[in-house]
Amino acid sequence: MGSESSNSESNSSKSYSESSNSGNEKGNFEIMNCLKSNENTIINRVWIAKKSISLNDRHINFKIFYKKKYLKKKEINLIKPIENVFNLKNEFNSHFKHWAIILELSNDSYVNIQFGRNGFSLEEFNKTDIEGENVLNSIICTWGEDGSPFSFCYLGNANYKYDDLKKSLKAKKNKEVKSLEENGKTYYNACFNNCQHFVCAIEKILFGDIKSWHSFDYYLVEFYNTFFPNINLNKLKAEYGSKLYNYNEKLFKLNVKEIQKIEFNKNLSSKRFKKLKKEIERLYCLKFNDYLN
Repeated sequence: MGSESSNSESNSSKSYSESSNSGNEKGNFEIMNCLKSNENTIINRVWIAKKSISLNDRHINFKIFYKKKYLKKKEINLIKPIENVFNLKNEFNSHFKHWAIILELSNDSYVNIQFGRNGFSLEEFNKTDIEGENVLNSIICTWGEDGSPFSFCYLGNANYKYDDLKKSLKAKKNKEVKSLEENGKTYYNACFNNCQHFVCAIEKILFGDIKSWHSFDYYLVEFYNTFFPNINLNKLKAEYGSKLYNYNEKLFKLNVKEIQKIEFNKNLSSKRFKKLKKEIERLYCLKFNDYLN
């Protein structure tokens, strides 16, 4: 098993896809997804991204239960829409927090590195036609609960060779591979070897020390306004919102097909069918009948 993916120039963005999470023991083993175009670069600014996480590894799938007369309880799997991260409320909650580290490279690419029960992942995001989108993509792939806001801690300008960091991480990845092969699991431990310890270890490599206190002073809009004041945030919001709408519309169509299939098999009462339609219409702000075949 290799410790890094091939040096393909294709960006495997997880912006709208379901990623593995720190609470998922059944997910795929995480990899280092390194691109050749990001070799020989310098790590400039560095942040920690923080997001709420639940121990049951909640993802975008959810289940609606129903009862048919004289039959046991069954479940319908539907897909929730992906929430627009710019519309999330900047509020504190007492849930567990997942940490990821965000790197700014000297060629204007961005990197997200994070650690969970399936090992640590490294994802690189190169520039796109939309200014500031690769920064956003690197943030969005941070694991955590859907609908929870991101907050950020600025660590400073590292001025550190990216290739040197990757060498250190490759050694860690090789240990993970060995542990997986010998024990069937990686060395993650929620109390003593978790995402926060991992991020702090990278911080020490890059800066030679660890902050005594990590203050998460910025939510997403403040993050852009403070560190990327030249980016047209309104344009980025509009472009991102358009992509997200198209993606959610596809999810909605899948739900429509699923409910139609269930209705055709007569597994739902007319009353329950109407309630289910109203529920997904409320979640997506779309009309069920507009997407019937």
